Order: sequence, then structure tokens, then C-alpha cells
Amino acid sequence: MDISWVLFTIGVALIAGKIGDHVMGKFGLPGVLGEILMGMILGNLLFFGIVDPKYLTIHNNEIFDFLSRLGIIFLLFLGGLDIDLKALKRTGKVATVSTIFGVIAPLLMGYFALSTMGYTTKESFVAGVILTATSIGITVRVMMDMGVLRSEVGTASLSASVMDDFLGIILIIFAVGSGSILGLIGKITGFLIITGFLGWKLVNKYINFSEYLHVEKGVLSMALAMMFLFAFLAENWFEAAIEGSLIAGMVLSKTPEGKSLLEDIKTIGYGFLIPIFFVYTGAMLNLTVFGNLDSIYLAIVLTGIAVVSKVIGRGFGAHIMGWDIKKSLQMGIGSIPRTEIALVNLMVAIQAGAILPENVPKFIAATLILITISVLITPPLLKWAFKDETNALEI
Repeated sequence: MDISWVLFTIGVALIAGKIGDHVMGKFGLPGVLGEILMGMILGNLLFFGIVDPKYLTIHNNEIFDFLSRLGIIFLLFLGGLDIDLKALKRTGKVATVSTIFGVIAPLLMGYFALSTMGYTTKESFVAGVILTATSIGITVRVMMDMGVLRSEVGTASLSASVMDDFLGIILIIFAVGSGSILGLIGKITGFLIITGFLGWKLVNKYINFSEYLHVEKGVLSMALAMMFLFAFLAENWFEAAIEGSLIAGMVLSKTPEGKSLLEDIKTIGYGFLIPIFFVYTGAMLNLTVFGNLDSIYLAIVLTGIAVVSKVIGRGFGAHIMGWDIKKSLQMGIGSIPRTEIALVNLMVAIQAGAILPENVPKFIAATLILITISVLITPPLLKWAFKDETNALEI
């Protein structure tokens, strides 16, 4: 790999992402949509053979892939730092109930829909599991940009999406029959004890130590170290680094020093890594998959269920816990996007042989179409759902 063209690609991705952000802003749409669309353009220049991948190294590039992973890690760390802990405690029950309904609805609807289409029991269950996973990154980014992440809906959506991921990991292991569910639950419990309970108890001493060092940006470096260590534990134990970074941010948010780091973290995140993540996300959306009619039919079914089941499932869960229709709808819309978790679950199922070989291409293409549509429709839907709140903030 020629490092010079990697540097070129990073520069092009940042310029394109920020131009896309600006253009979407002119139309009153979330900037993240522009970054994703610009990524789609760059990526499909390669998919359609217009540009030589030697020069635009977005695909099959470990460096770019790693930077994009850092982008989502920083975004969730920012989300944790910016969270309102009192609102988190206040909305905990709502988030839990809406998560349960938001997992059950797509799981059952996906399973029964594919069963009636003639797919095997295992394939149908895998499809249901794929539909349970919410992409937290897009929702967090849009809500942060609109200034509503600290609202009750924003806080509940964040914690519900984390629970979604944990349940999704457990469900895919159950679906393919690989690994120990009890062992995984033990690791998740251990992780939460170490990062949540112990981290919560010791974070003030940790911050005091970083201040004692009296070095330039010492607190910032130690906070980033904590983020990376929490992400390491989560990734090493159950392949969920973003949950680790989110909890690190939440733990640090209880301290005045943690809150004061927001601008420094935003500079690194929004100036570099977060746009890279969303451009990379867009670049992975291969428009050639829309040429397969069998895949399109399966994708229409999956996408329809993905949208309806999450909006109804999470929204119903929030509503029976006392939220009005508007807030319940906002909660549901925030759970529409699917990205990397859906693909990871699909690949695990394929590698375990849960999907018949002749159906593998259809599942891959249909999942990519589902991801493309869900990623593109969520930002404007969130903008519409929160229009009253954003208008109030502008006054």
C-alpha cells in the first residue's frame, strides 16, 4: 500500500465530507447526510470502475478502516460526556421497556415474514436478529447537531441503543449456536461492574492524579486513555468498542473536568475522525446491489419491517410507560438506522453456515440495500420529528 495515496484519500474524504455537510445545511437537512452522500459518491466511483482503487484507497484499506472506527468511538465518547445523568436515571425504565419491545417486534416480524417467503427457520431467525440492531452513531450525531441529545428522548434513545447492541450480540450467538451465551452474559456483567461501578467510584481520584502530573493537556490525555481502555475491554470481550467509549464518557461526565473536555474532544472528533467515519460509511454503500431483482424484493421486505417494527416497538414501549405520542414517535424514529452491527451479525451467520450458500448473495445485497435506505431516511425524519424542539432552541 502506497502511504502517499492513503494521505491523499484522507484529505479528499475530509474536504468532500465538509462540503456535503455545508450543502445539506443549505437545504435545512442534517449535515451528517451530506457526509454519507459524499462518501457514497467516492465509494461508487470505485465500485463502478471509474477511478482506480490505487489512487482512492477508501476500500480494503486498514488505515482508513481504523480511522473510521476511531471516529465512531470518539462520537460515542462525546455522547457519553454530553449526556444528562439525571435524565438518564429518570428515563431508565422507559429506555428498558422500549428496548424490549424494540427488539421483540423486529425479531418476530422478520422471522414470520421470511418464514412465509420460504426461507429456512434458521435463516428467518437470523433475519429477525439482523433487524434488531440499531446504529447508534447516526442518531447520536444528528441529535447532538440539533441540540436534543440531552433531552429525555435523546438520553433514553442512547441507553436503549446500547441495550439493543448487547441483546443483539446474545441473539446472534443463540441464532447460530456458536459460543456460550452464559459466558457472554458473564463478560458483559463483568465489564459493567469494572467500568460502571469501579469506574464511577474511582474516576475522581483518576482525574486528581492527572491534574497532579502538571503536564500540558494532561487531563485530556488521561481521559482519552480511559476511553481507549474501556473500548479495549468491550472490544476484547464482546466486540463492542463503542459501548466501552460511551460508558467512559458517561463516567467522566460526573466530574467538572470531564464536562470541560467537551470542546477539546469535539475539536478532534468533528475536525477529523467523525467526518471520516460517516464518509467511510457512505463509501461502503454499493449502489450496484440495486441491480439484483431478487435482492431488491428481499430488501423491500426487510426495510419495511426494519422501519415499521422499530417505530412501533420502541414507540409502543415508551408510550405504555407514560410518554405521549410525539415523544414515543421520536424514540421510534431514532432507532431506524442499521449499519455495521447488522452487517457483523450477517457475516457471523454466514460463517456459521446459518444461511444456505445459494441465498448468501441475496442476503448480503438485501442487507446493504436496507442499510443504505435506513441511513439516508433517518436524518431527515429526525429533523422532522424534532422540528418543534429545534425551532424553540433557535428562538
